[in-house]
Amino acid sequence: MTLLKGLSERLPKWYAYAGVILLNTLILFIGINLVCDAVLDYRSYLKKQERKRGAPYSYRKYNPALAEVHPGLSQEEVNSLIAQNGAVTQGYESFTQFKENPYQSRFVNIDPRGFRRIGNQAPWPPPNDQFTVFVFGGSTTYGYGISDEETIPSHLQDLISKTYSRPVNVFNFGRGSYMSIQERVLFEKLLLHGYIPDLAIFIDGLNDLCFYQGEPAYTDTLRALMAEGRVPSPTRCLKELPVMKLINLLAAPNHDKDGFKLPAQRSVSSATMHKQIQEYVQRFKRNKRLAEAAAAEFGVTPIFVWQPVPVYKYDQSCNIFGHFNYDGYVPALKPGYDAMAEVARLGELGDNFIWSADIQEGLHKPLYVDAIHYSSEMARMVAHHILSTIERRDLVAFDRQPHSCTQVRDKTGANSILDSPGVDNQGNAINLKIHAARSTYQDILTCNAVLCPQSW
Repeated sequence: MTLLKGLSERLPKWYAYAGVILLNTLILFIGINLVCDAVLDYRSYLKKQERKRGAPYSYRKYNPALAEVHPGLSQEEVNSLIAQNGAVTQGYESFTQFKENPYQSRFVNIDPRGFRRIGNQAPWPPPNDQFTVFVFGGSTTYGYGISDEETIPSHLQDLISKTYSRPVNVFNFGRGSYMSIQERVLFEKLLLHGYIPDLAIFIDGLNDLCFYQGEPAYTDTLRALMAEGRVPSPTRCLKELPVMKLINLLAAPNHDKDGFKLPAQRSVSSATMHKQIQEYVQRFKRNKRLAEAAAAEFGVTPIFVWQPVPVYKYDQSCNIFGHFNYDGYVPALKPGYDAMAEVARLGELGDNFIWSADIQEGLHKPLYVDAIHYSSEMARMVAHHILSTIERRDLVAFDRQPHSCTQVRDKTGANSILDSPGVDNQGNAINLKIHAARSTYQDILTCNAVLCPQSW
């Protein structure tokens, strides 16, 4: 009885001690995480301030320096343009990994079908009786930092329509961070769903050399997400705590939040860089051949464009963002362009490869709205150079009758190709590979009935 009485007297005291210890531990745990969260927020603030000092990537609001690259826009309109471009987010898409999410505003409009709208946008699916052009590329093709009507595809449609006085429907399939491999996959997806243009234009250079090792943006994020599927839920929750994020940050101090690595982490030897760029060049050639094969099978003319960038043959004294650390963030850009210039000089990529990288040479004016994205004037220059080169080389006859998005199959169901540089199957002069049947037994699958569903 004495023992039980002693326990009954001590138990409330032990319980009170344990409660105080547990409560203090919980308060300390919460306090440490709040402090770590504040440290992370302050670090993010310092990084933003650092970007604003001396070498900004872009301006988040109106700056007088932007007046020349946004002529005709008021200060309020420039602020709206910047805000609306920044409000666009990206989401998952099969095979290509990601795309821009649907968005509507005055300056920026992303169609749910996966393209950015342009001036005088044609309906989707494209009309069968009109010439159709799909333009693929990264954010410079998409037109980050400018309005729908100022993008390369929009200018291209305007120039073609004015030159040939006929309806031409251009669709802007440029997407942020896309590299040439993703563009080919997107092109193949469109063909697979029956959306067959007359002309496909691929504009590349910048992103291919940002991701010169061949893996698209978000690859590390997706790889980590897949790996987390094997991690127990308590462990995943633990990793999301601010204290653990700070520990991981201290363990890898050179890794930047936005997916880029800081210059010290990205530096590689010149020999290694040269080897990796040569590997990239060969990969680009193979990817081009794959895109050409798919285009030939469906009677599409493919054009490949090597785009301008601010570090290649451009007067840096006119670059508003000329002090940006290009070598640190994109170390392969300058040597990569030198390598591709030699490939282009030797003619290794054929007549359907257009070298537009040096169109800004000798121009002494601002042409970029941030460190890498084109102004409307620059976008129109690129569009004009593409069109003039196509005309000079006689790569496309815009005044011919467009194909009707109809696929011809022989009785075995296999598509067949006739290389006919002279005429199409209506007798119109063209320079395209055309579908034809090698058998008298033909099964014609019309676009509207079979190949082109109304949504994709």
